[in-house]
Amino acid sequence: MSLHGLTKGTELEKSVAALAQAEANGVMMYYALARLAKEQGLDDVAETLINSANQEAVHAGFYATLNGKYPKDFWALLETVKKAEIAGENQIKALADKVRAAGFNEAADEMEIFAKQEGHHGVVIEEIFKKYNPPKVDNTGKKVYVCPVCGYEYVGDIDSEDENWTCPLCGQPKSAFQEKSKIQVKAVKFAENGFMTQPFAMGGEDGADKFDANIKYRSCLQNFVIDNGEEVILVDTGLPSEYPYPTFDEKTQIFVGTKIKNYVDALKDLGYKPEQVTKILVTHKHEDHTGELRTFPNAKIYIGRPDADAMKLEGENIVRVDFTDGAYKNFPACQKIADGVYYIQAVGHTKGNSIVIVEDGDLNYLIHGDVTYTDEALYEDKLSVVFEDLPAARETLNRVREFIRNNKTVYCSTHTPLGYENLEAKKICDLDNPPETIPPKEIVAKAATGKYVCSICGYVYDPAENGGVKFEDLPENWKCPRCKQSKDKFNKA
Repeated sequence: MSLHGLTKGTELEKSVAALAQAEANGVMMYYALARLAKEQGLDDVAETLINSANQEAVHAGFYATLNGKYPKDFWALLETVKKAEIAGENQIKALADKVRAAGFNEAADEMEIFAKQEGHHGVVIEEIFKKYNPPKVDNTGKKVYVCPVCGYEYVGDIDSEDENWTCPLCGQPKSAFQEKSKIQVKAVKFAENGFMTQPFAMGGEDGADKFDANIKYRSCLQNFVIDNGEEVILVDTGLPSEYPYPTFDEKTQIFVGTKIKNYVDALKDLGYKPEQVTKILVTHKHEDHTGELRTFPNAKIYIGRPDADAMKLEGENIVRVDFTDGAYKNFPACQKIADGVYYIQAVGHTKGNSIVIVEDGDLNYLIHGDVTYTDEALYEDKLSVVFEDLPAARETLNRVREFIRNNKTVYCSTHTPLGYENLEAKKICDLDNPPETIPPKEIVAKAATGKYVCSICGYVYDPAENGGVKFEDLPENWKCPRCKQSKDKFNKA
């Protein structure tokens, strides 16, 4: 006989709920006391208190089961918990960055460990699903509501719940839940903990010398995936798996960060296999946006004609886009890719540069590639030092800012954690209220290999392939053979 929900709806429900909450509070209290005991060198006391905390946790779970606090559908609930744990990793990472910025490095170090543990919980649950392979839940035709804090999904009519009903995972009120969109935009993360300098991010028009190289912004790498329930559409495809991630020194202008995992593995972690991808929208030709195009043979690849020509792309799946569907709002030229998905000409960073706008009701996700490298530049209305057509880049940034002024927009960037933080919080961009700048965390440079990597296009200079000539011995006017950037844009690998 199941104990689930035995006291729900009875005169015992309130008393049992109070016990459940008291026991949950006891868990927190005992663990806090255990930490304090350890700080005072009372390890045996700490162990005793931890045992008490574990018992309190068992008690809290028992009372929660009696009251039917959590849905009885075990596999559906576990699926929701998995998503919440994976999302929790990023939320705790973001908070850890703020804690570190406040000067509490020791606390931030522990929080980063906790973040990885949260993500690992999601991985463990996924392994359970692989082992038992339960039937997938079919929510076709049903409304789904999502908790904005933990990601818990409520299937059905949430209005049928009592007004005092709260999220069973994190306690958010019913009023906080939002109906789940039919179209989903997700970040594919593959590098973290990098930095860029202010001259690099903002010196395109005024000159890098007008900015302070000691001011640094967080950097990372992510691309994006669009899932509308019928198609899986990628926006860019990351770096190639064999890419030698660069290290940095005092002259480095942008350090993309350390590798989390290969792009394709990161995509699989989101639940997508290469053969599911139907279309790829390339924002521009650089290698950190095109590195794994080769992995998706079933997908049509949409790319601005000048960049396709520069890459010498050939094949029946290559679509050289000329943007023949007319204007999209304040942008003169676009190509409609699917309902609510628009590929938009946005020249400047490269001559074939594009952006993607995804409509979700009155909300718009603007996935822009490298129109700006960091969101601080968007708010300051500054261009980076990387462009092929400066006047066109200025016009594109003007149009992006105008669009944001007139439309509810989530700004999805490639090279800053704000890209995925904005996405996960569905944060509306307000140009008059810039976000707080969080400085990059302290990082240690790894040993150099002798190779150098272009921070713009990803070209690797290997002395072994260039007659043994060291990078340092190349003439000062030497340019990247792929994107024609100067030597100072290269980082040690």
